[in-house]
Amino acid sequence: MKLKPTCREVHQLVSEGQDRDLSVVEKIRVRVHLVVCDACTTFNRQMRFLRHAMRKFEIADDVPPTSPPPPARREPE
Repeated sequence: MKLKPTCREVHQLVSEGQDRDLSVVEKIRVRVHLVVCDACTTFNRQMRFLRHAMRKFEIADDVPPTSPPPPARREPE
């Protein structure tokens, strides 16, 4: 295992890091790569943004819906 992973490996580790804690070695490998790779740094930011947005969505999804509006009244013909 090389210290500096490929972009593909970093994408895999960043994705896995959303669902589990990465090992110390995995975290170091990702950080070393992010120092030199703007594309993976952007990918990492986007993944963090999506995770944050989904957490907010999950909270909003747990709120019970409000009652539906009353039916529209029809004008007599």
